[in-house]
Amino acid sequence: STHPLKFLVLPRVLAATLAVPALVAVGDVIGILGGWLVATGRLGFVSAPYLRLSLDFLEPLDWASSLAKGAAFGFLCALMGCWFGMTSGRGAMGVGRATKGAVVAAAIAILASNLALTEAFFSA
Repeated sequence: STHPLKFLVLPRVLAATLAVPALVAVGDVIGILGGWLVATGRLGFVSAPYLRLSLDFLEPLDWASSLAKGAAFGFLCALMGCWFGMTSGRGAMGVGRATKGAVVAAAIAILASNLALTEAFFSA
């Protein structure tokens, strides 16, 4: 028979661990471009110096920490969803309780890991 962890849990956890940092990178780029759009379109900043200075202020650790946090958060969300899904009760009531438990557990895990990762990356 097929092993549920190998065919159900592992692909989801691996996919979320790899996909969320990619989404974070896209979000980072959109944030920089959105700031550029407002600064040049509404505030009268000059385009080239704005982009150059924005990128000068970003350090490699900023990029690395955002991608690492994205990977950690994706891993935790997928892990909590799979754990609560695999251990859910029967029927709609069991699925509802498992969903609520997964959301709460993932939110708490993300908050705790954000604290730990921020401390690890940025403590002096």
